[in-house]
Amino acid sequence: MPDLNPARPAPGTPVPFTYEQDWFHAKTRSSGWAHKNVQLAFEIVGELDTDALLAAVRAFVTRHDALHLHLPPDPGARPEQWIRPVGAQEQVVECQRVAATSADQFSRYASALLSRDCVAPWQYGEQRPFAIRLLRHDANRHALLATFQNLVFDGRAHHLFAHEVWRDYEAVRRGDPVPDSAPSFAQAAVRQRAATTPAQRERALAYRRERLGFQARTPWVRPDGATATESGSLWAELDAPATAALRHACADRRLGVLQWTAGTFVHALAVRTGRTELGLWTSMDSRSSRDQEVVGMFAASCPLTVTDAAGDPETVRGQVRDQLLNALKHQRLTAQEITAVTRETEARYGAPVGRDIYLNLRRFQGDYAVHRDTGSLRITADAYRLRRVAVTDIHALHLRCSEFRDRLTIGLRFDGQRVGRPLARAVLDDVLAAAAALAPGPRPSF
Repeated sequence: MPDLNPARPAPGTPVPFTYEQDWFHAKTRSSGWAHKNVQLAFEIVGELDTDALLAAVRAFVTRHDALHLHLPPDPGARPEQWIRPVGAQEQVVECQRVAATSADQFSRYASALLSRDCVAPWQYGEQRPFAIRLLRHDANRHALLATFQNLVFDGRAHHLFAHEVWRDYEAVRRGDPVPDSAPSFAQAAVRQRAATTPAQRERALAYRRERLGFQARTPWVRPDGATATESGSLWAELDAPATAALRHACADRRLGVLQWTAGTFVHALAVRTGRTELGLWTSMDSRSSRDQEVVGMFAASCPLTVTDAAGDPETVRGQVRDQLLNALKHQRLTAQEITAVTRETEARYGAPVGRDIYLNLRRFQGDYAVHRDTGSLRITADAYRLRRVAVTDIHALHLRCSEFRDRLTIGLRFDGQRVGRPLARAVLDDVLAAAAALAPGPRPSF
């Protein structure tokens, strides 16, 4: 049996890539994906305790070993990574006084700086996999900008940073201790690889081969009667009472809110287009239950298939739920294996494996908060827009759902030529109507 509890690797000891790191590195190295870093930005208005914030950020960086990972200057196709701990005197936050003539000018400068960091390639072997900046306009206006190399930082890590830094800021202000250790990413990576048996890998290959074949056979084609429009986005939100009622109704059906929403979206799309089979992709976080607090890279995309998608809606939702759960079991393939099975499938069917319909499903433990008020501070997340950074969505439809304790947000991006606004609007309206029927209450806001 593999050792499921390996010792934490010592500094300098090679740490294996997670499967998700391996895939991300292979795709960026082959220019299949554009390089883009993970960014966070907070506008801070009020009397900031700068020393407390710097201490909180340093504590986060020091205790999460994913941020200590080091690669050689030229990682190559089969790179090694190892831990290089943060030194006692090493600066982890760059502080800068910005001589802006107004708050608007300060915000524009922060946006420009964040945009530059977002697209700047990392210098392997020279840089830490992060850049964190604290900008000061005056005593009552600051900006905290953080950029992380996606190779070591995913959506879950993004959430942990925002939660832990501001939690620790308040603790430092009170004079309370903050955690000096955290679950090890290096240890989790070793454990992930050690826990995969040859039989599990074969099942994962068979799973992906079957689903990629389905994707190649059932590409998205713009439905007859769909109106071509400009591409765009739609957005809706269920408030706290509506979300609570929906969560209760879903629990009776042994479904999570996100599972129900994804299944309802699939059914609505099938009914509106007359399709009986739909191939989908979704982002999947392979963290085990014991590793939920690990900062690192465990996120990758995987294919899903739905048959009889226009049939009984409850059956379709159950099928989507089962697909999501099964996909989690089969995140056990290297980049080389994924590339090989994809090429094999495309050669067999004489057609590319597309990514026409994509689902992003994210669940947060706390309340939805655009603003965070601490009494002395008003903190606004995502306050600085990226400038001159084009984001191209390759999908015909891209569903983005975020479940908070007090809210459910649903975004739907659509390709104007392959879908068009009227069809996208009709599908989203059907999802919202199904939610209202299941959990009556005030209509969602748009």
